[in-house]
Amino acid sequence: MPLKRLNNKVRITSIVLAILGSAMFGYALLNGSLAGRQAALKSGQTATMNIATGLATQVNLSVRAADLLLQEIAALDNNNPLDRRDMRKLVEELLNRQSRLFPEMDTLLVIDEQGRILQRWPAGDNMSATALSASPDGPASISEGGLKIGAPMISRVTGHWVIPLARTRMRQGKPAGEFRLGVSLEHFQRLFDEVNIGAQGSLLLGSRDGVMLLRRPYGEQFLGKNMVELPLYRDHVRQRSSGWADINSMQDGIRRLHYVTGVPDYPLFVSAALAHDEMLADWHAAQASQLLVIVAAALIIGLLTAYLLRVVRMRDRAEDEIEKKNLSLKLLTENLRAQAMLDGMTGIPNRRYLDEQLQLVMRNASRSKSALSLVMLDVDYFKKYNDLYGHIQGDYCLQDIARTLQTAQRRQGDLAARYGGEEFAILLPDTDLAGAHRIAQKVVDAVRALAIPHEGNAHGVVTISAGVYTCVPRPETRIEDIFAGADRALYRAKDDGRDRVADYQPPHTVVSGKDRQDERSGDASA
Repeated sequence: MPLKRLNNKVRITSIVLAILGSAMFGYALLNGSLAGRQAALKSGQTATMNIATGLATQVNLSVRAADLLLQEIAALDNNNPLDRRDMRKLVEELLNRQSRLFPEMDTLLVIDEQGRILQRWPAGDNMSATALSASPDGPASISEGGLKIGAPMISRVTGHWVIPLARTRMRQGKPAGEFRLGVSLEHFQRLFDEVNIGAQGSLLLGSRDGVMLLRRPYGEQFLGKNMVELPLYRDHVRQRSSGWADINSMQDGIRRLHYVTGVPDYPLFVSAALAHDEMLADWHAAQASQLLVIVAAALIIGLLTAYLLRVVRMRDRAEDEIEKKNLSLKLLTENLRAQAMLDGMTGIPNRRYLDEQLQLVMRNASRSKSALSLVMLDVDYFKKYNDLYGHIQGDYCLQDIARTLQTAQRRQGDLAARYGGEEFAILLPDTDLAGAHRIAQKVVDAVRALAIPHEGNAHGVVTISAGVYTCVPRPETRIEDIFAGADRALYRAKDDGRDRVADYQPPHTVVSGKDRQDERSGDASA
C-alpha cells in the first residue's frame, strides 16, 4: 500500500477517532451536566420542604401556646366565682408567670360586649376604657376550635407589631365580648431570620383566607396584604394543603421554587422559596468550566487527561457542597425530632424517648452483664392537689418536680423523664440497687424540701413516693418487665405510707462489673 495512501488512512482514522472521542466525551459531559442540574434542583426541593415544614412546626407551637393560654383565661373568667378584682389579680398572676414561658406574648385584652376594656396586660394608662370595638380589626381566619387569627396590627397597648388572636368571651352561655392576645410579630421574624435561604430566597407566613402575615425579605407594606390574586395563593395554596410551586414572584420578578405547607392545627400556611439562580449557581459555574474543557479537548487531545482531572475536581467540590447542605438538613431534622421527644409542659424527655433509651441501655447491659436501675416516682395525693389548688397550680407543681428530678442526672447516660400524668421515671445505667436507692431518696427529700403547700397531704407539703428496680437484663428481658418491677416497688412504697423509697430486685439478679457499681455507689452518696 502506498505510504501516502496509508498516511491518508491514518489521518482519516485519526480525525474520525478524534471526532468520535470528542463526541463521546461531549456526550458524557452532557449527561453529567443534566444529572448535576437535576441533583441541584432535587436538593433545592428537599431544602425548601424541610425549611417550610420546620417553620410550620415552630409557628404551630407558638400559636398553640397562645391558644391554650386564651382557653385557660376563658375558663377562669367563666367558671371562677371570684369577684372582678380578685379575678383580674388571678389573671394577671397567670399572665406574669406565662410570660416567662411564652415570651412572644405581647399584650392581652379582656373586652366586654360594649367594647369596653375590662382588663389589659401589661397594665398601662395609655388607652381609654372604650378604645376598641367588640370585633377584631380587619378580616380574621377562624380555626376549627374557634380561635380567630387577625391580620398584623400595631398594638395599642405596647406600640409593637403583633398578630392578634382572639376567642369569644362567654357569660351564661352567651357571647359577652372577647379575649384578645397579641403575639409579637418580631418573634416570628426572628424565626425567619435564623433560616438560610440565600440572598434571593423568600419566606412567607399567611392565613388560609389569603392574608399575608409576614414575609422575608421584610417590609411593613407586606403586612396584612391581600394575596387572593397572587399566583402562589390562587393556584397552589387554595388548591392543596402542601406541595411545590415553581413561579415568578409578582413582588420582585425573581423565579423561585416554593414549598407550601399548612400549619397543622390552624388556618395558616408557610411558604419557603429558593431562587432558581442560586440553586443552580454551582451548576452554572460547572457548565462554563465544562464547556472550556470540551473546546480544549477538541483542539488538544493530548491534554484530555488534565481536563478530565479538572472536571473530577469540580465534581468533588460540587459533591462537597451538596454534602454540606445535606448535613445542614440532617441537623434540622434531628432538632425537630429532639423537640418531639420532649414533654411540652415540663420540658424534660417524654415517655417515647424514655422507651427508646431504656431499650438501648438494656441491650448494652445485657452484653456487658452489668446492672441497670429504674426509679418510678409518683406525686402523692396529686388529684387532691388539683382539686384544692386547680390544674394551673398542678402544672406548676409538676414543673418544679421535673426540675428537681433533673438534678439526679449525675452521669452521662442518666435520664429523668415524665412517664405520664403525675408519674416520672429516672433511668440509671451501670447502677446497683444501693446507688439507685440513694439517688431516689435524695430526690424524695429534695421534693419535700421544696415545701410546696398541700393541705390534702398529711405532711402539709407536696411529697412523692419512689420505687427502685434493679436487674441485670437478659436477652429475653422486655422493657415491660423493667417497668413492671419498678411499678411493684412503687406500690410497695405507697402501701408503706408514701413519701418514701421502696426497692425491688429479682432474686436471680447477679450484679457484675463491680468496679462500675462501686464507682456509681460512691457517686450516688456524694
